[in-house]
Amino acid sequence: MKKISIVFLILGLSLLLSCQDEPQVKPEISQMELDIDVIRFDSIFAKTQPQDLNRLKAEYPFMFQKSIPDSLWVLKMQDSLQNQIDNEVLTTFSNFSEFENEITLFFKHLKYYFPKQPIPKVVTLAEYVDYKSKVVLNDELLYISLDNYLGQDHKFYKGFQAYISELQSDEQILPDIAKQYADRLTEFPESRTFLSQIVYEGKKLYLKSQLLPWVQPYQLIGYTKDDFQWAQNQEHMVWQYFVERDLLYSSQSDLRRRFISPGPFTKFYLEIDNDTPPRLGQYIGWEIVNAYAEKHPDKSLKSILELSEQDLFNQSNYKP
Repeated sequence: MKKISIVFLILGLSLLLSCQDEPQVKPEISQMELDIDVIRFDSIFAKTQPQDLNRLKAEYPFMFQKSIPDSLWVLKMQDSLQNQIDNEVLTTFSNFSEFENEITLFFKHLKYYFPKQPIPKVVTLAEYVDYKSKVVLNDELLYISLDNYLGQDHKFYKGFQAYISELQSDEQILPDIAKQYADRLTEFPESRTFLSQIVYEGKKLYLKSQLLPWVQPYQLIGYTKDDFQWAQNQEHMVWQYFVERDLLYSSQSDLRRRFISPGPFTKFYLEIDNDTPPRLGQYIGWEIVNAYAEKHPDKSLKSILELSEQDLFNQSNYKP
């Protein structure tokens, strides 16, 4: 009996510790009443025959541009590649309910922090694998191209560079949705210094973390677990590199490409480059914003986003 009690005690402590490590969703957010309209248009279109096109257009007029003739839609329905994409998407996402629940929870967070933000219809698509347009947002519609989330080893992504295919998994659906809103809600800095640029990127990542508190940080920034661990372990080294080379207040045009833009790795122009995660400027900016938020717990999310990048840095007491 004692052994059993000890086992249960250990299990209980493990569960308690794991729960403490997981960010909790605020009860006032999780209990909000919010209905989200999710339209599986990928499935609907795949199952529609050409003779039923007019019915489909009448039911979903927002999906059909008047400038595109019916003949092109019929060709798409009959296209063998489109049929293959449809089948792969339907197989992978035969049940979308879990994602619908998470999308709803995301929009509850959005409504909590930004009450005036309109909630769009969510429309899923199966297109031609345009990884640059995985999620598209306008005021009334949020399009999610599910063909971009079939898993990094999927045959459709052969020939993609690893840093692109690594992001073609379903765990990126929520971060990609959040990015659309982060881009909208975070004002681009007036200053063109490197410091302002990385803090701006950090603000967007911090916003994503507040809208998706249950999503792992490495997923929010689009890293592998190993890449995120590398960034954590080498944060001081990266910051020291920026400081010693007087990059923080530089406006060199290539700094964004080297340290912020997507790529296979970060370009320090050192021997270690090939072993580094990409976009380490974003990571450092995120840590600066995290430092500010921890030092000023009374500040609202909106006030953090509105604070100038320079003032935020000055008041963050950031010391990796």
